[in-house]
Amino acid sequence: MGRTNPGPMPPYGIIQEFLPDELRVALLDWTIEQEPAFAPAGFYYEEGGQEHGLDPETRVGLKHFGIGPFEEPVAERLLARLPEIMAAAGYRGPEPRSIEFEITASGDGAHFAPHIDIPLGDGRRTVGRGEGEDRMISSVYYFHREPKSFSGGALCLYRFGADLEHPDANDSVAIEPAQNSLVAFPSFAQHSVEAVCCPSGAFADYRFGLNCFFCRRLG
Repeated sequence: MGRTNPGPMPPYGIIQEFLPDELRVALLDWTIEQEPAFAPAGFYYEEGGQEHGLDPETRVGLKHFGIGPFEEPVAERLLARLPEIMAAAGYRGPEPRSIEFEITASGDGAHFAPHIDIPLGDGRRTVGRGEGEDRMISSVYYFHREPKSFSGGALCLYRFGADLEHPDANDSVAIEPAQNSLVAFPSFAQHSVEAVCCPSGAFADYRFGLNCFFCRRLG
């Protein structure tokens, strides 16, 4: 049987040098200080995302909800670039003003299999910041200690309709977690995180990503 041709690549965009160095370094220092507050990262599964759990075959990594004193200055910069972020993600709906923040910390062996950032199916749960809100745009801000002490951890975006069990080389694009860059894409786009290599094992050397989900109520 011949291979079914997948659809187009999801729209996405990269903004370089997103935060001023002073704010980036302060966020990094704060994140490292929060190490005890990080917990294993899970994921939603089953119809409608009604279940949430851990599975190392699917995801390995740590997560911290919120960014404490940095929420206001980071949100201010995100909202200032919102038209650019919306265009990059191909979003044409009402402006989503609510932003959900979480930090991921990826050490040696961390990864995340192909997934989307919103549950689908009957009885689907909403996962936006506020009650009844949904994620519209996913964006990830990358930051790490210098010199960089990890490798891997690229974000892979997949063509709509791609066969993720038997992917073709042309079915995805890999985006490196470059220092001080922000990547934006639709929350319904399939994506994954490639395995990270961090030889030191030190938390301060991890790959850090600040997930910034733009949310709004549907209807």
